[in-house]
Amino acid sequence: IETLRGPARNDPAARDQFLQIMQNQTGRMARLIDDLLSLSRLEMKPYLRPGTAVDLRQTIDSVIDSLGPLASENGIVIERDFIDGPVSVPGDRDELFQVFENLLENACKYGQSGGRVTVSMARVEDGQDPGIDVTIRDYGPGIAEEHIPRITERFYRIDVENSRTHKGTGLGLSIVKHILSRHNARLSIKSEVGKGAAFTVHLPAR
Repeated sequence: IETLRGPARNDPAARDQFLQIMQNQTGRMARLIDDLLSLSRLEMKPYLRPGTAVDLRQTIDSVIDSLGPLASENGIVIERDFIDGPVSVPGDRDELFQVFENLLENACKYGQSGGRVTVSMARVEDGQDPGIDVTIRDYGPGIAEEHIPRITERFYRIDVENSRTHKGTGLGLSIVKHILSRHNARLSIKSEVGKGAAFTVHLPAR
């Protein structure tokens, strides 16, 4: 602001540059506040699993449709490999939407430009823990093994410069972890450097 009032006041190019910087920082701060509020709301909710039937296929289709422009911007093609017919799990539709939105958004941002992201769904018939597995796989640079145990911590960043470029807040995966905990669900992460990453959400059927 001081620069705009001073040296840049009569320089249109410099003024536009500083205004763009201010706009970017304001947007980042707004996203950070939104994520912090989301996390606070989740932490205040009792850990009672939501029981409403959620059409998982329709929910994930909606996420993919909403992120179509981001995928196109990053040269990413999103491929679906779904179970035939409707797939229902107990849960909170808005919260599950947020889970898959965060995971798919990350895959589109950090995956290989000009590549693909796959979203697959499979039934798990395990007698102890039946349910649905949803895997979001990208083919980007991957994640080093030492980062995987900490990746869902608040503000934990693997690549600070890349996170800033993609306007991340460092809270998305922490939000995912809290929502899945409330759903008695779990997140598993598999990755090798140079071979992309796969994030699998297991949602119990009961």
